[in-house]
Amino acid sequence: MEKSELLVDVRGHDIESLMDFRTALVAVNHEALHHWQGRSLDALWDIIENRGFSDLLDSHDVLVVRARRSAFLSQEHPVGRVLLEVFADAAHARLELF
Repeated sequence: MEKSELLVDVRGHDIESLMDFRTALVAVNHEALHHWQGRSLDALWDIIENRGFSDLLDSHDVLVVRARRSAFLSQEHPVGRVLLEVFADAAHARLELF
């Protein structure tokens, strides 16, 4: 059975911080991601992996986030590296960088 994906494309947003990333996600799909209120990576993990915060997100197997590569979204940035690791470790989310 093919997994259903919820696509959130934030390539039109400048992402230079974790707050920028959160703001972009919520702006593109408020219904699915407005529950990321803790604004921490642990809170993001809870939403995408533990589920139960958004019926829309929970109705899909995988959250796919598309973003432009940036200095923040790189292994060289300390917070960006941890964000990349969150997506790499997630079973229910994927970050695609262009």
